[in-house]
Amino acid sequence: MTTPADIAGAITRRVEKHLHDVQGCWPHAFPVRLGAQRELEADPVGTFDADNAVRAWAERHGCRIETVTRRVGTPVDLVACVVVPDEATALRAAGREVRARRELAVARMRMVCSRFGVDEAQAMAIVKMLSGESDVDFELFVHAAQWFATHRDLIAGMTAREVPLPGFSAKWLKASRSVRRRAICALLGWSELPLRERPGELRYRYLDEACTAWPERLATEPVQAPEMPVDTVLVVENKDTYQAMPAMPRALCVFGSGAAVSRLRTLLPWCMDGGVRVVYWGDMDADGLEILARLRATGVACASVCMDRETYDAYAQFGTTLGADGSPIPRREPKEGLCLTDEEVALYRALCTGALPNPRVEQERIPIAQALARL
Repeated sequence: MTTPADIAGAITRRVEKHLHDVQGCWPHAFPVRLGAQRELEADPVGTFDADNAVRAWAERHGCRIETVTRRVGTPVDLVACVVVPDEATALRAAGREVRARRELAVARMRMVCSRFGVDEAQAMAIVKMLSGESDVDFELFVHAAQWFATHRDLIAGMTAREVPLPGFSAKWLKASRSVRRRAICALLGWSELPLRERPGELRYRYLDEACTAWPERLATEPVQAPEMPVDTVLVVENKDTYQAMPAMPRALCVFGSGAAVSRLRTLLPWCMDGGVRVVYWGDMDADGLEILARLRATGVACASVCMDRETYDAYAQFGTTLGADGSPIPRREPKEGLCLTDEEVALYRALCTGALPNPRVEQERIPIAQALARL
């Protein structure tokens, strides 16, 4: 039979599910599972004790009950459901932690309503977007939104770090699509903050022996042609591999960690020429294969090297189950429609789902000579 703890848990889950609702979701009836007839009659004492416990809990928390007649030797009325009449009752029953979260959400909603004159639905949508912010950062958000509302012309053309917001860290606004920026825009009805974004950059090295003394290049705007003839562009994921790449005739190495790969076509457009071969080499894990797919999705027709099942099997003993922070690498749902070959998709799925013993074989664990031999 359903216990008082079961009912309290169900109430807590409903409060959490509707934590950012404006319209009330109360009253609500929570059913009590009674069990089959023979179960009730097999243990009448236990049946009555459980029923009395639910009744006492409901009375203590200000809930009403609805009953149903069942036969336990003789016909008796047993609690069929517990009805929570309103939100205040639900919050008392749900416990201190979830009650505090709901009360905080409502308090923040009222703050946004009072300071910006928006309705409760819009205000609560903003509160939900910023649910992970501390009280200090939420107050900073309110001040920032008020300031931006009256200084739009002033900030046009500034970078986020140049915005003269008193008391704010230069990094508080973060990237252009950060939750804080999106929340400010949603509150003010703007499509975006009129800020000038820091240009994306791409780091690369010429590997030809003739360029040994050349410093690393940093592209922040399109480089229309290479400084020397290039036949091969090798994009690598990790910095150690990038810096350790040895001399190669008519070759260039790009540090393509993370989002940097998506800038290759824009910043080095000559890589798209038919005479240039682009090759990507990254970690053998879900992230590495997704980065490879992201590069191809920009229109760069690149091959991969040492990111196949044969290489995985050869170096799996050097793989890991732990992330950089020491926590286990979680399984994930494989993404669909990635720009990967059938063989790469099979490896990607196996790495995502835990079908292979180690979900990551880092690029640095594979000798550079092994990769170069396959180019």
